[in-house]
Amino acid sequence: MITSYLNINSYFDYQLLEQSTKKSLTREEIIQLIPPSLAELELSKEKLIPIPEEVLNVYAQYRPTPLFRAVAFEQAIGTDCEIYIKDEGKTHSGNHKANSAYLIAYMCKRDGIKTITTETTGNWGTALAKAANHFGIEVLCFIDEESNRLRPDRVKIMEDAGAKTIVVPLDEEHQDLLTLSADAAITYTKTLSNSAYIFGSVYGYFVIPQTIIGLEAKEQLKQIDRYPDIVVGSCGGGANILGTASVFIADKLDGGKEVEIFSAEATSCPILTEGKWGHYSIDSQSYYPLIHTYGLDGLLNDGKYIGGLGSTIVAPAVSYFHSQNIIQAKTFTSEEAKQAASLFYQSEQKLVALETGYQLAGVIHKAKTNSKKVILVNISSGENDRKIYFS
Repeated sequence: MITSYLNINSYFDYQLLEQSTKKSLTREEIIQLIPPSLAELELSKEKLIPIPEEVLNVYAQYRPTPLFRAVAFEQAIGTDCEIYIKDEGKTHSGNHKANSAYLIAYMCKRDGIKTITTETTGNWGTALAKAANHFGIEVLCFIDEESNRLRPDRVKIMEDAGAKTIVVPLDEEHQDLLTLSADAAITYTKTLSNSAYIFGSVYGYFVIPQTIIGLEAKEQLKQIDRYPDIVVGSCGGGANILGTASVFIADKLDGGKEVEIFSAEATSCPILTEGKWGHYSIDSQSYYPLIHTYGLDGLLNDGKYIGGLGSTIVAPAVSYFHSQNIIQAKTFTSEEAKQAASLFYQSEQKLVALETGYQLAGVIHKAKTNSKKVILVNISSGENDRKIYFS
């Protein structure tokens, strides 16, 4: 059992910045916006961060998640590469978001927070609702109207887990769904006491717990004498790719291990291939801390729903390592993602989440352009995305 997270933010100059001056925030300033325990994660320069026992006890119910070789998928692609799947669909929420949700809910509880508010396109809210219920905290999930239409089961799932939900109407002022819901959640949070707004990606408190995915996968691959040549992830806010890839990035930086990190992103949100350096926040109210990272002015709307991949800013670690040519990126269309997910279902009999389809499109691309390589990717369950794939 993995007992510590890897702090990938300790490998570069990660900072939270004040909105007006763009100066680095102090701990005292950060805790005005983020619960103290989460603020400590943001400020930590330690390479390894111990996992609290209370969180380990929850993880022990579903971790380590399975790692398997997708032989039938390899055959369907027609590749001599070995493709290994880290199945995060086996978490309590059916996706990798649970890894962060339980730590965040535990730390908020420890800090005396009574209510957590958040934005979601469905998957993050599901994970946080289950985690908050476990630790006895109220959670209010703001889901945009479009996600609610295409993922109509998510509100019921979140509410069954004890969350309250609010559907946020679309408007002409917001260029992406996550900022729309984040603004609504923050506005509501300002009316509450003993509450905290938590963003479901990008920041250290969310990214760091995801590294348990890659730490486990590295150990599991070692047991069969394998090490990945290529690690594939999807990129919205960056937590997915960093979850799998961080330990291998660290190996590359610490010991010179050769590994390719490849990010698959949606054509309508090309955050790495077209994003620009700047100071960004996840809301338009000058509320949450700024980060120095890549950003987009808005989605390149092609009319296709991309769920959690629609973040117009990305975790600073992703932008930094992309700028250093350690992470490579390529865009894929929604049709390529759907075809990849369908091929995986036909060959492996597993439905994957909408967002995972883009990762698998990336895997297919790498498998077809390489020979005899070991490829690693994580997947999330798509049992609740049937409407998207089979409508």
